Amino acid sequence: MSESPLVKRVLAVVAVIPPSNVTSYGEVAKVAGCGARNVGTVLKRHGGGANTAWWRVVRADGASHDPARAAEFWDREAIAHANGRVKMHEHGIDARELQELME
Repeated sequence: MSESPLVKRVLAVVAVIPPSNVTSYGEVAKVAGCGARNVGTVLKRHGGGANTAWWRVVRADGASHDPARAAEFWDREAIAHANGRVKMHEHGIDARELQELME
């Protein structure tokens, strides 16, 4: 079964998030041209594999949907975090930066 254009756009944006950086569902959504909930749905259904860095997409407050699992990846990438949240001011990138990475 082929992926929809939306799925391809969301996964393409997530793919350009550099290691040691994170962004929010909303910032991915701005670049992909959809809503933040769409991003969450795409990652839930298509982002669980090793090829998708799902742990780099968090809520606007830095929280993960699965902080225990994400912490392992955050530690590997030296992403500062505490209490299930990454430090967005240190590691967060916005839609403008994502768009530049897409070009």
